[in-house]
Amino acid sequence: MNATLIMAFILILIVVATVITKKLPFNFVLFIAPVLCALILGHSIEETSTFIVEQLASMMKSAGFMLLFAFLYFQMLTEAGVFDTIVSAITTKLGNKMNVIVIMVLTTLIGGFSILTGNFTPAYLITFPLMVPLYKKFDFDREAAFIIAQTAMSAMCFIPWGIGMAYTASSAGLDANKLAAASMPWGLCFIPAIIFQWVYFGIKHKRRVGTFQAVTTTVEAAAQQEENPNRRPKLFWVNFILFILCLVALGIFGIAPYFVFIFATVITAMLNYKDNFGEIFNKVGPMYLNILIMLLAINVYQAVFNNTGMVEALSNGLMQVCPSFLLRYLHVIMLLLCVVIIYVVPFQIFNALYPVFISIGAGFGIPAVAIIAPVVCNLSLATSSTPTNSSTYTGCALTETDVQHYCKKAVPIQTVTNAIVVLTAVLFHVLKL
Repeated sequence: MNATLIMAFILILIVVATVITKKLPFNFVLFIAPVLCALILGHSIEETSTFIVEQLASMMKSAGFMLLFAFLYFQMLTEAGVFDTIVSAITTKLGNKMNVIVIMVLTTLIGGFSILTGNFTPAYLITFPLMVPLYKKFDFDREAAFIIAQTAMSAMCFIPWGIGMAYTASSAGLDANKLAAASMPWGLCFIPAIIFQWVYFGIKHKRRVGTFQAVTTTVEAAAQQEENPNRRPKLFWVNFILFILCLVALGIFGIAPYFVFIFATVITAMLNYKDNFGEIFNKVGPMYLNILIMLLAINVYQAVFNNTGMVEALSNGLMQVCPSFLLRYLHVIMLLLCVVIIYVVPFQIFNALYPVFISIGAGFGIPAVAIIAPVVCNLSLATSSTPTNSSTYTGCALTETDVQHYCKKAVPIQTVTNAIVVLTAVLFHVLKL
C-alpha cells in the first residue's frame, strides 16, 4: 500500500469522522485537512495553492456567480408575491381537491419539469420558491418535499444537455447522446419508486398532522400578505412573463444560467425595487455567504483528491482487494451502495472510478454503456443526500431545513428508493445480470 493510498484513506476517514461526530465545523475541516495531506505527500505550498485556486476559479465560473444572482432574483419574486399568487390561484382552482397528496404530485411534476434546465441548482430555484408556501400552508414536511423533488429530478437526468450527463460521459469517455439513450429506460424505472415515496410520506404526514387538508387558514395567509410591504400585485404578469422567459432561455435555448439570472435580476430590480434593492440583498447575503463558504471548502477537498494521485491510488487499490467472483457485479454492487458511499465521498471521486468499472466489465463482455447508464439517474439520488455536495446546501436553504438533519433522513429513504429502481430495472430487463 503506497503513501498516496494511505493518505487518501486518512482523508476520507477524517471527513467521515467529522460528519458523524460533529466535533469540528465541517467546512473548516474541508479547508484544512486536504491541504495538510497534500503537503505531507510532498506537494509544495505553491503547487497546492495553484491547483486549489484553479479549482475554485472553475467553481465560481460554473456555479458561484449563478447562485448569487439566482438567489437575488428568486428572493425578489418571493417578496413581490409572485409565487404566493400562483399558489393561491392553484388552491382556489382546485378548491377542496387540494390536499397533501396533490402537493406531492405537484412537487414531482414541477421538479421533473424544472430539471430540464440541465442543472440541479436552477431546478431547486424554480421548484422550491413556488412550492414552499404550499408546504407551510398544509404543514407538509419540507425535508420530505426535498426528497420527492430530487427523486423526480433524478428520473429526468437522462437528458443529454444536463450537466450531470456531461460530467458522467466525460468521466467515462462515452458519447453523451448514446449514453442518454441508454439511460432513458432507467428514468422510467423510477415510477414505482416515486409512487412508493408518495405512499410513505402520505402515511407519515397523516400520522403527524392528522389530516391531508390545510392547517393554515386563508385569513391568516391574507394577513401575512398585507404585512409584506414588498408585494407588487400590479406587476404580477410582468414578473411572471419574465419568469417564463427565463425558463425558456434555460431549458430550450440552453443559455448559461448565470447570464440569464444576471439580466433577470437587473430587470426585476428596476421594475419592482429600484428604490430599496439593498433591503432584498441584505436578506439574501447571509444565506449566499454560508453556501459560498461550504462550496469553497468542498472544492478544496476535490482539488486535492483530483491533483495528488489519490483517485488513481483508490482505483488501483480497489482492483487489488476486490475478490474475483465479485468483479463481474462490481458496478451493480456500487450502484446499490452509491447513496451511502456519496454521503461521505464526493460524487466526483465516485465518477473517477468509471474507467475501472468499464475495464472490469469489458473482461466479462459487458459494454461500457451498459456499465455506466444505470449510474446516470441513480447517482443523482445520492448527490442530494450528502453534506459534501454544494447543491444540498442550496436545496436546504430554499426549503429552510438543516443540512445535517436532512441528510440523515434522506440517506436511508433514498437508499431504499435506489434499490426499488434497481429491482424494477431487473424485473423489466433494463438491467441484465
